[in-house]
Amino acid sequence: MNASRTAVWTALAVGASLMQAAAQPPAMARQRTSYALSGTIADHDGKPVEGAEVTVIEHDSSTRRVRSDTAGRFELRSLVTPTVTLKIRRLGFASRIVDVAINGADRHSTVVIELEPVAAELAGVAVVDAADEPDARLRAYYSRKATNSFGRYIDGTLIETRRPQYLSEMLRSVSGVSISPSSRIGYRVLIRGCPPLVWLDGVRIPGAQLDEIIQPAEVAAMEVYNSFAGIPAQYFDRSATCGTILVWTRAR
Repeated sequence: MNASRTAVWTALAVGASLMQAAAQPPAMARQRTSYALSGTIADHDGKPVEGAEVTVIEHDSSTRRVRSDTAGRFELRSLVTPTVTLKIRRLGFASRIVDVAINGADRHSTVVIELEPVAAELAGVAVVDAADEPDARLRAYYSRKATNSFGRYIDGTLIETRRPQYLSEMLRSVSGVSISPSSRIGYRVLIRGCPPLVWLDGVRIPGAQLDEIIQPAEVAAMEVYNSFAGIPAQYFDRSATCGTILVWTRAR
């Protein structure tokens, strides 16, 4: 009798263990492979570049963004692919786009990315006619400014005159736009109560705030649309229910 009862309890315990094991996903399913990348941003003399913006680009869109520290270092963790495309920007240096392969045995690699300094443009501002503007992006901007009354247009010359600390400060007087201090960098921009969709030089950057991706001195022009009306067809996005901001940088 005792042996029979022991056999029953053993069978029940084994069955419960099997059911518990079946309810849990396999270890490979629970643990998603991830990669890590750390690096240093430096100039051509090997000196660290502080505050460089390092952006991960996927499918022509920005997905993650960090800035280098005082030693020029940055780190990206929980990357889902072993190859990443990085865009590096810093005022006073030429922007770079680099492809990095993460091939370390522990799925971690370290890189050094060199930036080339560019001459600071501190001379007087040259005023040119839109028809003479060599940059195709700005030709389109000036054309919309002249013909599209739905947008609010802010030229780089106006930004230079006002000299704001953060680009978002240029939007204080724009109808429907509100700005408030950000817990990260500069100010948080809202259009009609929610964040707008930002495009930088024609690249869609979902979830971005202006002050996190660009500095005032880098901007040649900016367009603000507080509704779907008037948005250029190539930048129309149905997810941009809170408006759209197009930012155009100065030619390097």
